Amino acid sequence: QQLQDEIARWSDATFGDERPPTRPLHHLAMEVQELIAEPHDDEEYADCLILLLDAYRMAGGNTKQLLDTAFQKLEINKQRDWGTPDENGVVEHIRNQP
Repeated sequence: QQLQDEIARWSDATFGDERPPTRPLHHLAMEVQELIAEPHDDEEYADCLILLLDAYRMAGGNTKQLLDTAFQKLEINKQRDWGTPDENGVVEHIRNQP
């Protein structure tokens, strides 16, 4: 939570505190492309994490909520059936499962 709080102070002071979460999410989409190009760059991962935590805060969430939800979602994913990789190696869950 300390990281998210520090990000918030810096982000609000730098970019203003009346922004919607979509702004850092659009920036995140750009950073993900940079990360795809440099998948071993720790700083690119950090950029993505910073933007994700900031957007989630702006949407009303905190770090504990996000991590709790991630654990819950992981359990859901463990119960799903998964398809075959596409041309980029992406594997999605099979839709229309109960």
